[in-house]
Amino acid sequence: MSLANNAVGFRFNPTEAELACHYLYNKVMGLPLSCPYIVQDYDLYGHEEPWQIWENFGEHNNTTSDDEDDDEVEAGPSPQDDLFFFTNLRKINRGMKSSKFDRGVGSNGGRWHGDDVHSFHSKGITWNRRRYCYKNPNIGTPDASWIMLEYSLDDSLMQNVPHYTVLCRIRKKSNKNCSRKRKSSQSSSQLEPKRQSKKLNSKLRTPPIKEKKLFM
Repeated sequence: MSLANNAVGFRFNPTEAELACHYLYNKVMGLPLSCPYIVQDYDLYGHEEPWQIWENFGEHNNTTSDDEDDDEVEAGPSPQDDLFFFTNLRKINRGMKSSKFDRGVGSNGGRWHGDDVHSFHSKGITWNRRRYCYKNPNIGTPDASWIMLEYSLDDSLMQNVPHYTVLCRIRKKSNKNCSRKRKSSQSSSQLEPKRQSKKLNSKLRTPPIKEKKLFM
């Protein structure tokens, strides 16, 4: 079921604690969700690239974000679109006690590269958040970049569950605005030394010497 089937004017704008302690916790523990079709089940580590996932689900997306996580997930009055999914992580070495998961995505060498893990404790539940960026050395510079925030429960809560399920929040960020900002900052920085040199030259100029006529 698509998000477009929700009530007119509805916006899904949860806090991070609500995502982890209600949606993810209830999903993992088999408890009912208040809005079961908002966060959809989908294999984010399958054969589809992030832009293909965005094309499939982003058209009817009806979500809003106001978190102040980092430069990629910005706060502000204008709403920004996010996609929310439940996905199961796959360990690199199946059947072995390993905590490393396969972060490969698509079929062209792309991977999600993560930052440090941040842990939180809300409503008696310990949960983690980690930020990922999609990188692929086999493609050129794309017009957009994909950022993913992954919410997971503490390992103590995942002992007796069949799948290691996490909640992922994906955002598309345009690289065109970034390049424009870089160009404008570079052009302004290049103009500044010229202005300063003009000021220095004006200060260093010596006034013309007036000849004095001597009357005998």
